[in-house]
Amino acid sequence: MTLASQQQSISAENNHSNIRIATINLFNFIEPPLAFYDFENIYSHGQWQKKCQWFGELLNQYHPDIVGFQEVFSPEPLKQLTAQQGLTHFAIVDSATLVSDYIYQSPVVALASRFPILDVHAIEPEAHLVAAMGLSSQFSFSRKVLRATVDIPQIGACDCYVVHFKSKRPGLALEPHPLGLTLSAPPTLALHSETKLLTEQALGRWASTMQRGAEAALLFHAILARRQSRRYPVILMGDFNDSLSMGALDALTLEGEHLHSKDIKAAGLGHLSDAARLAVFAQYRLQDAYELFVAANMPDNLVHSREHRAATHYYGPKGSVLDYILLSNEFDASDSRSLAQVVDYQTCDRHLVRPEYERDAYSTDHAPVWVELALRR
Repeated sequence: MTLASQQQSISAENNHSNIRIATINLFNFIEPPLAFYDFENIYSHGQWQKKCQWFGELLNQYHPDIVGFQEVFSPEPLKQLTAQQGLTHFAIVDSATLVSDYIYQSPVVALASRFPILDVHAIEPEAHLVAAMGLSSQFSFSRKVLRATVDIPQIGACDCYVVHFKSKRPGLALEPHPLGLTLSAPPTLALHSETKLLTEQALGRWASTMQRGAEAALLFHAILARRQSRRYPVILMGDFNDSLSMGALDALTLEGEHLHSKDIKAAGLGHLSDAARLAVFAQYRLQDAYELFVAANMPDNLVHSREHRAATHYYGPKGSVLDYILLSNEFDASDSRSLAQVVDYQTCDRHLVRPEYERDAYSTDHAPVWVELALRR
């Protein structure tokens, strides 16, 4: 029997006990009469009902067991909506910021689960690492990272992280930047409007990239430290606002094969054989669920599948993959110690590529990502 056939067989036999994970950017999920960012941004009652109905139908169709949400302004309606779909356990570690009256900004992340949540924690960057990276002492995650430890049947405690990394929006001159950067010119030089705008764009985009990269590296450290102490499997999901193939997010998928030999020796690991060293690093590795799915189910089409991967967000006609689910080695079919494997992966993009106004007008500008895991016997 081929590897692909084995995966399909496992999926069919254990479908009743398979675990389904999803990440969903809710795109300004705020209950009227509250407004997002501006006093004019208020849903009517009918618009709000359509938005909630769209997400309710999505959850009912894909039936996820654990969902990470981004862009949450109104957590209570979301908690009620998910409970109606059997996701009766809910976690949140922050709240949106009230600007004035009924206007809010800075939406947060949340997690809903069909399984019990054992612990909830907000990840904070460690001050000494922030200083070592040369960042401002005022540095913080642009959105607080949520870690919920979920008790998954036949797997046990699993650390689920939900993120919404800094966007690419170059808002350097428009809002306080988490890196503590501000834009100014020499007092003797009055910048022309076009010069100022281009400067803001150039510096703002790079500042956002630095912020996103710092968030990824500091979060990776937190995941590694937790992994070392508890050994729980890891699921990291959310809106990464960048491609994993770009340098800013390199830290999240760092692996032993790409470390310099001098660094390995300096760390006291030079005595290990190549196989032993890779086994040590593998327990800390995070892998893209899509890559794991293709490798386990369509190994001969790996290159083709990468080239034709569905986008999760569009800026005009250009599509990008910004939403991810990363998994630890417990979910890697090629690892002899794995507990489960990825048997399905879907990008729920109908509302982006074939939208119908009546159905999709108040949905989201991202494509939710859905992954199915089959327990290994």
